[in-house]
Amino acid sequence: MVMEAEFKDVEVFKKMMDAIGSLMSDVSIDFNEEGFAIKAMDPANIAMVLFEAKKSIFSSFNIEKPVKISVSLDDLNGILKLAKKEDKLKLSDSKNKLILDINGRNKQHFSIPLIDENYTAQKIPQLKFVSEVTVLGSLIKDSVKAASLVDDSIYFTVDRPRFIISSKSDEKEFSQELSINENKEIFDLKSESTTRSKYSIDYLTKFLYVVDSEKPIKMSFSNNYPLKVDYELNSDAIMSFILANRLE
Repeated sequence: MVMEAEFKDVEVFKKMMDAIGSLMSDVSIDFNEEGFAIKAMDPANIAMVLFEAKKSIFSSFNIEKPVKISVSLDDLNGILKLAKKEDKLKLSDSKNKLILDINGRNKQHFSIPLIDENYTAQKIPQLKFVSEVTVLGSLIKDSVKAASLVDDSIYFTVDRPRFIISSKSDEKEFSQELSINENKEIFDLKSESTTRSKYSIDYLTKFLYVVDSEKPIKMSFSNNYPLKVDYELNSDAIMSFILANRLE
């Protein structure tokens, strides 16, 4: 056994894996002395999820050496659905398997096979952005939901000092303008020039599921360029989402 770790809060791990599972079929988890990191790309190469957690996310954490654990998300999430909020979840590795122990009112022990060790996680693309907008989670969730009533794509536009969210189809149209103000619609807006890009509403909706409505998220993009969303789940964990743009 190289790694053994027990989560302080099983709900954080469950919600994160559920969001990743809506986009990807496999996940690669890299454990090291500092904690763990996840890089997962969807099969269509449209979206990537990144997750970094400090070892302080665990109530106990023991590792002999860095180890990569790659598993099927169907297998993993099927088990995680059984864990209740008050339960303790312990992960460990043994003989090419991931061991999951759920300890609560009942004690449940599972093992699932690791994916072939030749499985290689995707590299993180090097991206440079023109605009960055930090906005309240509930606001962007509501805006994406409103845009979904019009089309399956959404436009993000920065035209300082405005951040414009819009969607249009042959017969319908939606737009919403936000700005930095006392209502804290936008916490921060940085832009080198007017910026506009188009993205899939379906992919955004699946990622935003994990976002707490009362917390801010940072959205970074350029003209006709991928979007990067950064979200801090708590002081121990940060999640990012990279989404390819749609052509105009």
